[in-house]
Amino acid sequence: GCGTAVLAILSAMKGARSIDAIDIDHWSYVNSLENVKRNNQEEIRVLEGDVKAIPEKKYDLILANINRNILLSDIPSYSEHLEEKGQLLLSGFYKADSELINRKCVEAGLRLKSQQEKNSWMAVLYHKD
Repeated sequence: GCGTAVLAILSAMKGARSIDAIDIDHWSYVNSLENVKRNNQEEIRVLEGDVKAIPEKKYDLILANINRNILLSDIPSYSEHLEEKGQLLLSGFYKADSELINRKCVEAGLRLKSQQEKNSWMAVLYHKD
């Protein structure tokens, strides 16, 4: 989920357009709305819900910092919502789960571009060919 929308806000400040920030947690949703307004980033659309809340459109970049089980469940949907040549950045899972995540991404038509590990936590970047 988007949590407090800090990554969405940073992305907007760095020039990203058409940003959708989604979280299943009501407090996070409300807090994200407040933070978007406080930072004058009203072009960010904040949505409450799970992966089904993703609008029927394509994205050039999707960021997901969620636990392993949710990532495994949602990776096919993320891939469906990526443009050709789009990128998927995943984090929030342990190094021990990297093989499972990679297998699911490959099944969804994604190719590993890079990965980083810190204190057994992973961040991976996939590309849709």
